[in-house]
Amino acid sequence: MNQFNDLFIQTYWWLSLLGGIHCLGVGLYVHYIYQSATRSHSLLAGIFLLIGCYFLTGLLTPETTPIPIHLTLTLFIPIYFLLMPMLYLYCKSSLTAQDYQPLLIKHFGFAIIIALVTSSTILFHIGIDPKNSNNTIGTLGEINSINLLAVVLPILLMLQTFGYFGAIYRLLSHYRPQYLANRQPNLQVIRFRWLSVLTIGILINWILRIVLVYLPFYLGDSVLLLTQAVTRLSLLLTVYVLALYGIQQVTRSAYLRGSLNASNQATPSSKEPHTDPLLDEEEITYLHHLMVDEDGRDPNDNSAVERDKKRMSKTEN
Repeated sequence: MNQFNDLFIQTYWWLSLLGGIHCLGVGLYVHYIYQSATRSHSLLAGIFLLIGCYFLTGLLTPETTPIPIHLTLTLFIPIYFLLMPMLYLYCKSSLTAQDYQPLLIKHFGFAIIIALVTSSTILFHIGIDPKNSNNTIGTLGEINSINLLAVVLPILLMLQTFGYFGAIYRLLSHYRPQYLANRQPNLQVIRFRWLSVLTIGILINWILRIVLVYLPFYLGDSVLLLTQAVTRLSLLLTVYVLALYGIQQVTRSAYLRGSLNASNQATPSSKEPHTDPLLDEEEITYLHHLMVDEDGRDPNDNSAVERDKKRMSKTEN
């Protein structure tokens, strides 16, 4: 039995390491290599970096942290408050105009406040019993007497998540008739479907985490390592599905752009008629004098000069 537990712990450790490395790699690739016309790729990179940070928390153990493990994990909770605002801003910047400039303090201000409160609480032991902080925490009753903040923060995180999911749903519902009215494949339809798949994937993983981790925790049961492993495995599979789907959509987008450029080059563009005069003022005057000499007219006749200029301009046009 002990060998099985050790094997499961090693599997959980490697799963967390693999998921963290892959998500960090995807985030760095999207931010530094992938180019987008709307600058939304920076928000998408931030989403994958946050998911990678979540995976890497699985590497933390009581032996590798300088403070109790439950306090260390509490310090990471404010980071998760950035995920849903980033997802909302990514969806809105991808669907709206390129010059969309959101008010960042409106979306990230709550996460900053939570981070300041959490760090100050743990640093100055506000509401934390230092004598019992080194005890092993398994249920809500045990952590409630030591760290009340670890009980309140997940509730606030779930409320924020539900609020932003509602806002994203309204946003996608608003643009859905506009982008899906034409059944022909185009870049706007591909972008809209990608946003829908990304939102659904994150929503499924949030519901799974609430059911397997948060609800047992608040109902008084101990949070098992198996449930945490299931949520990480589900999230890792979701990342792989999103990566494969994203590669497919990028390929389709490149094909459509190539087809569009080829059609534009095949269709001759209408050019403006050339209106620049072939002869300048001096050449027209010189030709006028020659014509006057041949016809025997007076060279000082300015009206004749003007008539000849007009006649020459009409001929050139």
